[in-house]
Amino acid sequence: MKKRLSIYYWLRKIFVSKYIQFFIFKKTFLRKFVFYLIYKSNHWNKHIDSNRDNLMVSGPGSIPGSVQTKNIIINLNEFIKKNNIKKILDMPCGDFAWMKELLKINNKIDYTGYDIVKDIIDINNKKYSSDKTRFLLKDIINEKSFNNYDLVFVRDFFIHINNKDINKVLTSIKNSRIKYLACSNYNDKLFNEDVVVGQHRKINLSIEPFNMKNVFHRFSENEDDKYLNFYKI
Repeated sequence: MKKRLSIYYWLRKIFVSKYIQFFIFKKTFLRKFVFYLIYKSNHWNKHIDSNRDNLMVSGPGSIPGSVQTKNIIINLNEFIKKNNIKKILDMPCGDFAWMKELLKINNKIDYTGYDIVKDIIDINNKKYSSDKTRFLLKDIINEKSFNNYDLVFVRDFFIHINNKDINKVLTSIKNSRIKYLACSNYNDKLFNEDVVVGQHRKINLSIEPFNMKNVFHRFSENEDDKYLNFYKI
């Protein structure tokens, strides 16, 4: 596949900067623009060209058929069955590359995916939407309620946003009528540094400034010290 450094690559380099973001006061616009640039440059896949038939923009941790995603599907499916999960909110849903494989073996699940990038939502709806599967354009950080889901699934999102916004989302989830929350977590991380939108670092939700110590269930993603932690709300 062809690797191409486009204008989106250079714009992302400019806008994923604490010095630039400091002067942008419309944070909703900033998040939309930064994640749009990441999508258009296919940053998480090292800028390899993608197309609408084979979107693949969610990064190497979401490659369908990989050892990592196969492991997630097996363990997540066990949790779903054991805990009678019927409605899932996946945020952000990204390109839906591996999650669709889970729904193939659990075709009774009612699935909703949130993402901030309109192109991704439009493509997903065109390719995958049904009476039980839908994709909605949302800025997750501004959502006040996530009511009436059995499982809110948040994988590889908090690693890209600042600690204040993480706590904002967690508070909204805590105050929602849901059963379980699942989040990516790096259990061996000893300090949670802060970042600006679109940057990346590992997050440990069990320590400051999050202190989510009551883990209901967890399993390893078989990648470094990365886990999926489940919390009962």
